[in-house]
Amino acid sequence: MQLTTEQIEFIDTILVLNGFKFEDTKMEIMDHIASEIEVKMDENKLSFDENFKIVLDKWSEEIKPSSSFLTGLAVNYPKIILEKKVLLVKKQLAIGCLFSLVVLLLFLGLNEFYDAKVLSQNFQIGTRFLYLLAGFLLVVSNVKILNSKNKTSFKHNFRERQTAFLMFVYPICFSPTPENFRNQLVFVIASFWMVYSMFLVLEQVKKHFQFEKRLTRI
Repeated sequence: MQLTTEQIEFIDTILVLNGFKFEDTKMEIMDHIASEIEVKMDENKLSFDENFKIVLDKWSEEIKPSSSFLTGLAVNYPKIILEKKVLLVKKQLAIGCLFSLVVLLLFLGLNEFYDAKVLSQNFQIGTRFLYLLAGFLLVVSNVKILNSKNKTSFKHNFRERQTAFLMFVYPICFSPTPENFRNQLVFVIASFWMVYSMFLVLEQVKKHFQFEKRLTRI
């Protein structure tokens, strides 16, 4: 039995009262709960309210507000959503570590043929360009997302994580090229993580607008 608009709005209200403040996470959980209620209403003769209570009790543990260091201790997500987000962050960290190792090995390999300081200088020039490009994209993204009324976890993550961008202003744009080989290696790895983290931050903007596009289709 398909739920009515009023019943869907009731589920939405209950989820909001239970701390679901992001539209994307709320919609994902609401889809699951609504689907289960529809199935139960086809299977039994209980009312919507009775079936809703049964389903909500079943989901009580899964929708319990939880947080993780990997996603930010200040932000709570339903447990089932948090597990997905933690898994994604772990995957992103693993990919970042793998590619940083590739960058490091590439730098060490080129060091056999070129002067390490010259390599570091060229790497720094390229990184500065990417940093400025990322800065421009962040400004454009802020302007676009400012006009967006939907409150999503992607929008929240974008606003929170972009502050880390400022941490790289001095080392990337103003610091001299390291003279010491060990410091050059540290600079190369740090620069890679800066570029990679900016990619992940901008990806949050992309996911936010993908969710908004999904809403227009409903």
